[in-house]
Amino acid sequence: MPAPAEYKWPNADNLYCRSYCPLHPGVHKIVFDLVDEIMDVFDAHAFHAGMDEVFYLGEDKCPRCAGRDKAVLFANEVQLIRDHLAEKGRELWIWGDRLIDGRATGIGEWAASYNDTYRAVDMIPRDVVICDWQYDRDNQTAVYFALKGFRVITCTWNKPQVAVSQVEDLYRSRALSGKELKSRFYGIAETIWSMPPQFLSGYYGKAPNSTAENTPWNTFRVMFDKMAQLDSAGGSK
Repeated sequence: MPAPAEYKWPNADNLYCRSYCPLHPGVHKIVFDLVDEIMDVFDAHAFHAGMDEVFYLGEDKCPRCAGRDKAVLFANEVQLIRDHLAEKGRELWIWGDRLIDGRATGIGEWAASYNDTYRAVDMIPRDVVICDWQYDRDNQTAVYFALKGFRVITCTWNKPQVAVSQVEDLYRSRALSGKELKSRFYGIAETIWSMPPQFLSGYYGKAPNSTAENTPWNTFRVMFDKMAQLDSAGGSK
């Protein structure tokens, strides 16, 4: 389906996201060439493929995907990318939002799925690393992914109190879990959705809003302070 001459954000669905058709015969030649070049240039061993906020998938207007199970379409694409990376001993990371039922959990359509892709969680390889972004609330979804057999990285952004709760969850989960589950709680990451200079300017107190509470740099600082506190108290690493 061709893009409109003028693309406005948000669109009529109140969304800004576009997705490629996973069944297009020419798409993977482009995707894999890009992936391989990035991996080679950075001498990387893991690739984060994104795959978040996939709202347009299996659309009725698509001549290839119409009528197909969206969970299967999503899972097959994860499998395909994972297999391509595995050929060279490389690892796939993806965001976890499309693998969570947004309605059953009440998390919603952005940090979880409303279009049934969540069922793909039981169809994809367990060696895929899940980056579980839950920015506005600590939904404790890392436990869900760990119980499903995945290594999971909890991802936070710009709300310090949410990050503190997520750090506490990580340490608690590692401390309470048996050996099968413990290693699946892979860690916690601060995500930054700006250019690096903007983050560094805020972190080092050079930006006008450097002292604001709900910022990525303050969240990063508070997150590490909490980790240091729990480490000094003998928390599970």
